[in-house]
Amino acid sequence: MNTRARITAGLLVLLSAVALAGRPAAATDGLGVPWFHQQLHDDCEAAALRMVLAGRGLAVSDLDVLARVGIDLAHAEFGHSGARSGDPYRTFVGDPDGSERHGTGYGVYAPPIAAAARAFGLTVLASGRGIGTGLLARLVGAGHPAVVWVDYLWRSRPVRWYQAYDGNWVPYAGAGEHAIAVTGFHAGQVQVDDPARGHYLISATAFAAGYAAYGDMAVVVR
Repeated sequence: MNTRARITAGLLVLLSAVALAGRPAAATDGLGVPWFHQQLHDDCEAAALRMVLAGRGLAVSDLDVLARVGIDLAHAEFGHSGARSGDPYRTFVGDPDGSERHGTGYGVYAPPIAAAARAFGLTVLASGRGIGTGLLARLVGAGHPAVVWVDYLWRSRPVRWYQAYDGNWVPYAGAGEHAIAVTGFHAGQVQVDDPARGHYLISATAFAAGYAAYGDMAVVVR
C-alpha cells in the first residue's frame, strides 16, 4: 500500500468513529430518493450520491462513497495554483470533515463521483460540465436523478481557475462549493435533496444561478 493509500485508509477509519448517523426524511420524493443529512462537515458530494444510491435500493454510507472516491491529503490546498493544490477532478481534496472557509477541506468534482456511481452498479447517462438546465430537466423528468454542483447560497459567482499539482486547470468559485441531488422540475421550481439543509423546492431562476457557478456540472444516473 502506497503512502497516499495509507493516509486515505487511516482517515476513513478515523472518520468512521466520529461520523454522525444520517437522518432520513419522513418521505421520499417522486423518484424514490430519500433525504439524508451529510455525515461529515464537508462531504456533500458523497452524501448526494448516497441519496441517489438509496433511491436505487443500495444502502451505503458517506464513508463507503468516499472509499471509492479517494481522499488526497497530500495536496489539500485549493483556490490557488501550487505544488500542494489538489485536483477535485481526480479525488476528494482535503479533509471531508474539514471546512472550506478555513481551508482544511474542499470537495470533489464529477469524474470521481461518476466513477463511484458506476462502481456501485449504476449507469451514468451524463457527467461533467456543460449539462444545461434544459438537458438536466429532460433527463430528470425521464426518471433519472442527478448529483449536481451548485453555489451553497445559490449565487451566480465569477469563476477563476487554478493549476493543481498535476498540471490540470481547476475551476473555482470561492468557498461555497456544494453538491445536492436533483429529483424533479415542476412549474418553475426545482426539487432538490440538499444534504446540508433538507428536501425542498427552489425557484428555477435561483437554481440556474447557483448551478452556473460550476459550469452546469452534474452526474445523471439510471
